[in-house]
Amino acid sequence: MKRLSAAAAALALTLTLTACGGSDDAEPGASPEPGASSEPGASSSADPSSTPSATADAGVRVEITISEDGVDPRGDRVDVGVGEPVTLVVTSAISDEVHVHSDPEVSIEVQPGETVERTFTVDRPGQVAVESHETGATILQLVVQ
Repeated sequence: MKRLSAAAAALALTLTLTACGGSDDAEPGASPEPGASSEPGASSSADPSSTPSATADAGVRVEITISEDGVDPRGDRVDVGVGEPVTLVVTSAISDEVHVHSDPEVSIEVQPGETVERTFTVDRPGQVAVESHETGATILQLVVQ
């Protein structure tokens, strides 16, 4: 009986250490890769003019510009927390529809010279494409974690 109790105690200790130990991949005290961020709302884009802003209360806010020449930003990856508000502010020189491939999907129709603001949340982790229908360009990839 003591042998079974000792084995059970060893298993419990192993499970506890494994659950609290974290990942073996990173060295203790190692810092993340340059440009990497674990904060929701942070963007890996090197262009500060297209970096989305994030605050604890407002969530993530991204300014989008659509012109005859294309879209800005173009293909940026934006980190977003599950359930965190995302506000897209779309200014367009052409008639277009910005489509967010989330569940449920979000569509933002804009006319020339118009600015439209839309706030939504994504409740499932994963990648969500934000596309311009008229130009066919991927504007953003929301990385929901």
